[in-house]
Amino acid sequence: MKYCVSFDIKFKTNKINLLKIIKHYGFKKIHSSLYFGDLNKDDLFEMKTKIMEYIKLEDCILVFPICMNCYSKLDSFGRFINFEEELYKIY
Repeated sequence: MKYCVSFDIKFKTNKINLLKIIKHYGFKKIHSSLYFGDLNKDDLFEMKTKIMEYIKLEDCILVFPICMNCYSKLDSFGRFINFEEELYKIY
C-alpha cells in the first residue's frame, strides 16, 4: 500500500534519525517534511516500531495510507516526481 509520512521534529538529531529510517524503506521526498513510499504490512510495522524509538513528546509524525483508488486519481502539477520504484545498476 502507498503511504505518506509527514513530520514536524524539534531536534535535528531526531530528524536525521527519522530520515534515515524512512529513506531505508524507499520513501521519496516530496517536500521538506513530506515523503511518499510503498510498503507491505510487515515493513510498515517494522518502520513504525523504529520510528517510535526516536520520537519525543514535542515531535509529530503522521503516517497515512493512500488506497489504490485514491492513488489512481493523483494529479501532479509542476515538477515531475517519479513515484515508481527505481532500479539501479552497479558497475
